[in-house]
Amino acid sequence: MSVRGALRTTALGLSALALLSAAVLRAVRAALRPVERLNAELAGIEEAGLGLRVAVPSTGDALEQLAGHVNLLLGRLDETVLRCRSFTADASHELRTPLTGLRTRIELALTAPEDGEAGETLRQSLRDVERLQQIVEDLFVLAGMDSGDDSAREVLDIGALVETEAGRRDPPVPIAVKVEPGLLAEGNRPRLSRLLLNLLANAERHAASLIEVEARADQGEAVVEVRDDGPGIPPADRDRIFERFSRLDSARSRADGGSGLGLAIAREIAVSHSGRLYVGDGAAGARLVLCIPLARRR
Repeated sequence: MSVRGALRTTALGLSALALLSAAVLRAVRAALRPVERLNAELAGIEEAGLGLRVAVPSTGDALEQLAGHVNLLLGRLDETVLRCRSFTADASHELRTPLTGLRTRIELALTAPEDGEAGETLRQSLRDVERLQQIVEDLFVLAGMDSGDDSAREVLDIGALVETEAGRRDPPVPIAVKVEPGLLAEGNRPRLSRLLLNLLANAERHAASLIEVEARADQGEAVVEVRDDGPGIPPADRDRIFERFSRLDSARSRADGGSGLGLAIAREIAVSHSGRLYVGDGAAGARLVLCIPLARRR
């Protein structure tokens, strides 16, 4: 082959390579264009805030799947942000109430110290401080649970734990405890103790004359019932009482000094132990039922 022919062949090869490169570049740009649009939409959502979603193309390929997964993630983020905002607002309100009462009493005592009894002012102030302390402690517990803090677990005797926690209480009414022996379940002792404490404290606030606690085995579960003979819980509120800072329009309101977090914490502890906590039917008063799986026999 002559030099002229070789140069012509090389030139044709380079031209073909240039055309092929240009075609590949156009194809890549065309393929990336939907991704660029998706990226632009995400940037717009970041600036606009909650509630927006990206367009899902009907391409039937990985890009459609990616856009769908992005929208699912955005939905979960929206729910998390809204829950955090609601929780922060409720917590602020709950903390403000006893703080306002505490400040008012102190200001009145300082303004006219001769018009009131210092002892009564201090007693009322102490009640406000105790409620503040309870709310703060409950917030710490929830923060630990929300962060995924799952402490070490061991095999526990649920009946013995019920007897221990009930024996530590000083309820305003008699408390009757009935437990079956050998109710072994795997769990975190401090968390389950806190769960039982919250159920007992709730019953103490509402019982008229008697609290009954029973622990038994039933179909592979350890079942703990805490019953009181108070005003009971309306069927419409039986799920709502487990919401954080829930407010009930009934005699079982939080005017009795509860933090509004006790039953929410109790249910979350139950769920973290693969269990359930619910309001059962009863002839009178409230009947709270805890169910957690029994430990497997080895």
